[in-house]
This record gives sequence, structure tokens and C-alpha cells, in this order.
Amino acid sequence: MICERYWREGIVLVERGLDDPHREGCADCTRAHASRQELVEALPLIGAGNSGDPHWQAKVWRRIDEERAHARRWRWPLASALAVACVAALWIGLGRTRPGDAHPRIEIIAQGESMRSLSDAHVDDRLRVTVDETYDVWIYRGGRVRLQCRARQVSKGCTPSSGGIVVEMVLDTPGAYQVITVKAPPSALLLRGLDEDRAALESADILYDETEVMVR
Repeated sequence: MICERYWREGIVLVERGLDDPHREGCADCTRAHASRQELVEALPLIGAGNSGDPHWQAKVWRRIDEERAHARRWRWPLASALAVACVAALWIGLGRTRPGDAHPRIEIIAQGESMRSLSDAHVDDRLRVTVDETYDVWIYRGGRVRLQCRARQVSKGCTPSSGGIVVEMVLDTPGAYQVITVKAPPSALLLRGLDEDRAALESADILYDETEVMVR
């Protein structure tokens, strides 16, 4: 029987920069990791020098994450082939990325610095958003702006990191939070509310990503 642990748990450890002792002694998981690394290393080479949808990579990884949730029914070679197929299909259908574009990383940090999934956030956890330095981050609760971080700007909750910005906010109220990440618009937009800001972005034909975080 082929070990499927890498696509269920091991890949999560890799994405968080944590060691995976199991993989060191498992040939199946080692091969799965090598296949993933080849895919990751090939992504920046796709469409170099061409313009297109700057958010296609985020959509690729989101699709891979969705498929990974069903990995317990698959063998790792099939999962690897599916990931490659998703990349190829989205590359053709959505356009090529520009060098330097990066999708945001959104994390939930519980007390004690342990990690939670986006679907398991609790009051007093911290929301952490890591983006390229050229992106704005807008966080809403109840349709109103709770935190705004402008590209390349340092302010409360917005801290520069290596080549990017880390945004952190305490989730102090239960309910739905919306996180919008957007390539910095050519002119600063006056944020009014979630619906109005979405409409302004769409009216200006500005691409953005939106993620909902439910807090209980």
C-alpha cells in the first residue's frame, strides 16, 4: 500500500516551515515531496515576461488546497498529476503571471503561537496576513473597515518583513471577517464599507482577492 500521509498532513508542515520526521523514513512521502518541489520551482518560470491575471497563482493554490482535502481517497501519483493539470489548465485559461507577483498567506494564530485553520478561528486569536510589499490589505467586520494596511507603509498592525508586509489583528468579536488583498491601486481609494469598496474596485477593473474568516 502506498503511504498517503504527505498529501494529508506532510504538505501542511512544509508550507509552515516545520520538520516532518515521518517523511525522512518514508520513500512514498519523499517522492511526493520531490514531485511537489519540482512543481513549485517550475511555477515562476511559466509565462516569464508576459502579462496577465496577477492572481492566477492564488487561484491555482486554492484549487490545489481544495483537491488536497480529498487526498485520502487518492494515491500520491494521482494527486501530483492533478496538481500539474490544474496549473496547466489555469495557466491557459487565466493568463500568465508577471514576475514578482505573489499570492497572500492568511493564517490564524491561537494563544501560545499554535496554528488554527481558517475555518476554526476563535475570539482572541490573531489574524495574520502576509503579502508582497506592493499589496494593500483591507480587513472588514460587519461590513466596516477594521484595519487598513497600504503598500510599503508601516503603521499599527502593519510590519515590514523580508520583501513584504505582515499584517496582524486580534479577532476580538465573533462573526465573519472579510480580508481583501489588492495590488496597490494607482491612486489611494477612500475606504467606506465592504460593499462600496468592492463596487469601487470592480468599477475600476482592479483585480482583488477576498477571503472570509468565521470567528466563534
